[in-house]
Amino acid sequence: MIVTLTPRTATRFAGSALPENCQGPALQYLQIPRVASWSMYPTLCKGDRLELGPADPLNVGDLVVFRRPFGLVCHRLVARQEQVLLTQGDASSGAPEPVLLRDVLGIVVAVVRGSTRVVTADLATLAPPPPWCRTIDQLSTTILDRSRRGAHRFIRLALQHSWVGGFLADRMVRWTTVERMTASPVQSLSQAFALNPAALPLHPDDRPDPSALLEIRLGSIWLGTFHQSAERLDIRPVLAGTSLEFTLREALRHRYGS
Repeated sequence: MIVTLTPRTATRFAGSALPENCQGPALQYLQIPRVASWSMYPTLCKGDRLELGPADPLNVGDLVVFRRPFGLVCHRLVARQEQVLLTQGDASSGAPEPVLLRDVLGIVVAVVRGSTRVVTADLATLAPPPPWCRTIDQLSTTILDRSRRGAHRFIRLALQHSWVGGFLADRMVRWTTVERMTASPVQSLSQAFALNPAALPLHPDDRPDPSALLEIRLGSIWLGTFHQSAERLDIRPVLAGTSLEFTLREALRHRYGS
């Protein structure tokens, strides 16, 4: 799995968040791909930064970056069959994974680990971290994931309680903030949305623009989006079906409904 790092702001985001037709050029020239898993250990390690080049020509043994429904992946090319590539992570002992040629975004031409940069031909000279680093990272990831799931279950149970849920939902709605989402001015990213903290656009009658898409947050926590034209609330899954969803929807309809 790969995330990307913008060089100016060091802001992290999933590489798959980019529109498909922009992913290849962006990863090659604008963003810094960063490895987010251990599937290529010991060749690549979590946290490594990658420099990509065009995927032409492609040779067996190349480290290719390709798109998947769940995100972007970097694996080794082990075989090629016409328009289908067979790839596999160096840490995997399973069968190779088929990848369509059109889903390939580029090949790795250099790797940066810490302050050391090496081209792919010299990757063997790049010392991997000790094995216990990988073990500790996987253990902490497992603990964090289980803790998050436990917190989600607790939140759902609390919000589904007949009295506690209503009380919490009412307080949370009071503390939520609403921000307008507008189409990005970047023409090549016309399907993307960029957060605009400006005030909600108003009609001549001083009512909010019903075509706006609103982002709902509780502090820094994203709760969902509200489509004004359809008066539809898309809430995050962990909160779906709870009293917060009902209370929040009714409050948004009352305040921003057409």
